[in-house]
Amino acid sequence: MVSQIVGNEIIVDIQRSSACATCESKSMCSTLDMQTQQIKINDDNYNLKTGDTVNVVSERSYSMYAVVIAFVVPLFLLMSTIIVLIEIFGIDEGISALAAIAVIAVYYVVVHFFDYKIKTKIKFRIEKQFN
Repeated sequence: MVSQIVGNEIIVDIQRSSACATCESKSMCSTLDMQTQQIKINDDNYNLKTGDTVNVVSERSYSMYAVVIAFVVPLFLLMSTIIVLIEIFGIDEGISALAAIAVIAVYYVVVHFFDYKIKTKIKFRIEKQFN
């Protein structure tokens, strides 16, 4: 749902929920993992107003880019760090695992600092829902 429009920036609230959020028994098991997230979309080509229900769509290539940055590269770093430390340097497995986790932490810090560049590559578009 469109929550705010400021100039050419559209702020959309996205309701994310787990697979069991639509279950009829959800009140009995008290799932609390529903979240609202906001996405800012810069475009003034939409004829929208606050409260409109919309679909937020990302191009498939941009989605794959996000998956590579969030999951593939960290997995590669994790596995390669462990293999190199154990097989080449002969370091203990526990220490190698801790070092691999440290490498992943550093990777995500670097990704956080380059967040502005990543945001320019991943584009969203809005499709208005007609009820």
